[in-house]
Amino acid sequence: MALLNMRQRAHKVTRFVTVQLIALIGWIMVQSFFSLSPPGRAIPFALALVIETIWWIAALLIMFLLFRREYNRFVQAVLELEEANRKLRESTNGLLFHLRNQEEKASARSNDL
Repeated sequence: MALLNMRQRAHKVTRFVTVQLIALIGWIMVQSFFSLSPPGRAIPFALALVIETIWWIAALLIMFLLFRREYNRFVQAVLELEEANRKLRESTNGLLFHLRNQEEKASARSNDL
């Protein structure tokens, strides 16, 4: 179960990076269209600037929202890991305390003989 959960989280991070890559490739394509094609050159500079601004805002907003979602998942995973570590320490301390008590009782019995 834990391995599957880690695999799912790794897949989500991969998807996040893929979406960022697609957004950046799209930006390169838009820039190429504006710079290299005749229809792109026919667009007034002000309109091209508005289109690029909208593209940047949309791309950055999508990347920010995805990053924030992945960051929140990362924080949740860290909190779960800390909780699991705390439980493991408590269990280990309880087990060691129990073993020490058994050794003390066994030692006390051997001293009584």
